[in-house]
Amino acid sequence: MTEASNQTYRPPFSYPSEDDTAYLDHFAGKFSSVFIALNPFLRLPDHPPFKNSGPVPDSAIQDALKLGPSCGVSWQEVAELCGFASIHQVNRAQRLTGSKRISTRYASQRETDHILGICAARSIYPPDEGCSSPLLELSLGGFAKAAGHDSLISAAHFGSCPKDVQVADLLDRQSKHGCVELWAEDKSLYCAIYIDYHYFLICQSDESLRQAKPHDYFEGFYADGQTNDFWGVGNFSGNELPKND
Repeated sequence: MTEASNQTYRPPFSYPSEDDTAYLDHFAGKFSSVFIALNPFLRLPDHPPFKNSGPVPDSAIQDALKLGPSCGVSWQEVAELCGFASIHQVNRAQRLTGSKRISTRYASQRETDHILGICAARSIYPPDEGCSSPLLELSLGGFAKAAGHDSLISAAHFGSCPKDVQVADLLDRQSKHGCVELWAEDKSLYCAIYIDYHYFLICQSDESLRQAKPHDYFEGFYADGQTNDFWGVGNFSGNELPKND
């Protein structure tokens, strides 16, 4: 793919444009499986506490790449540290970080303050919104390799500025690519994160799923017929935190 082709290229896939669109409905006829892959948190005690005022510092990202999975913190562990009911609540708590583009009825400032306090006290960095955590990027490389791909097409949000990326480069711990959308030339695989969210959709054909199972590489879960972008922002009473918090 050349740079000139970017001017007329139309991406073959897109992230659902509406939050209430079921993932499997959106990708019907293209993919049979959608896995919600959660961007790992990072435990980096040698760095200043995270502040909700900007992205994870480059120095922290570089150290995370060098350390690899040993510095990763799962959403389940964060849920337990916070006393949250599940990873769904971790998702909601993160929605008032970064851009904060979410209706107040789907958010909880109290939960956001709580998770940020827990993370700061334990030298944990939440993932940046709208791009891959360095650890998820390493997992993407291993996953794509297992699925039989040597290269993928990498693009910015909404499929813009596509270019070829070597899977081996995703496994390189020297630099982070900040993956947003990736897909295979044969259209058997599509991985994407939306601008304001902290998780990827890993979409696969039947054949791709036979070659590599995303649950072997990422924390997360498979979408059912109702799963959409409201999976982690509603359906809470607002009283989930411990009374003595």
